[in-house]
Amino acid sequence: MSDLWIPISGAICLTIMVIVNVIVGSKNKKEVQQTIRQLLDKEVNITPEILEKLGTFKSQKIIDLRRGLALISIGVACVFSGVVVYEARLGLAIGLFPFLLGVAFLLCWKMNQDAE
Repeated sequence: MSDLWIPISGAICLTIMVIVNVIVGSKNKKEVQQTIRQLLDKEVNITPEILEKLGTFKSQKIIDLRRGLALISIGVACVFSGVVVYEARLGLAIGLFPFLLGVAFLLCWKMNQDAE
């Protein structure tokens, strides 16, 4: 087998993960919208507490922190796996992009904390 199958399978797995995430997120948003429509049909006042319980209101600060930590850990894992298979330069090249994205999300999180 060719060595090209490793990055090809990685790209396929990443694509599948993104597609599944989009589909699940879309389904969740659709169900929340149906619930809100049912509440409006029953003429129930929709308060921020109800929206928070439905999961429509998510703190951007928390999301930035989670994304930042997840992306940094993916970047570090890529570098570590590159070291394990004696391809540190390749691991660094692949892991640098998610690592820097994670740092950017952590900076956004920190700036949002300081804004309050």
